[in-house]
Amino acid sequence: MAINKNTSDTRDLKVGQEQSHEIPMTGHVDRSAFQDEFETVDTPDYDEVAKRTAFFEELVEVKVLEDQRPNAEQFIQTSVNGINQFFERGVPVFVKRMFLEVLARARPFNITTQEYVDSNGSKATKIVKSFGLAYPFAVLADNNPDGRRWLEAILKEA
Repeated sequence: MAINKNTSDTRDLKVGQEQSHEIPMTGHVDRSAFQDEFETVDTPDYDEVAKRTAFFEELVEVKVLEDQRPNAEQFIQTSVNGINQFFERGVPVFVKRMFLEVLARARPFNITTQEYVDSNGSKATKIVKSFGLAYPFAVLADNNPDGRRWLEAILKEA
């Protein structure tokens, strides 16, 4: 599916960043390698806070894609600060960007492990964590020129 500058289909975007960890059968394992990295923020810049708030209040047109599984929910509920927004699968709806963010961050993950022989001839295990979307969606209209870049950044986060 082709995407123009005002539309985004999550089936065409990368979701998450694959993470893998190798665990040797013997020796020391550095547990810090398994921790997620967090960025800390100091004092807020109130002009930037106002801009971000306005950005998240903008309306975007979104459609949660159909799901052929027999028990898939037809209505998806999102909530931000106690405010609920429902999405009906297959029905386009204009929503505030903050609810789109909830959909984009609803990403279950799968962990697989593979045993292999490392370069020293010892057995080791590789752990691979991969992500997907709980509710694949398409952004049908987003008039903000930064909207697609913002969505791509969220989807790339691990």
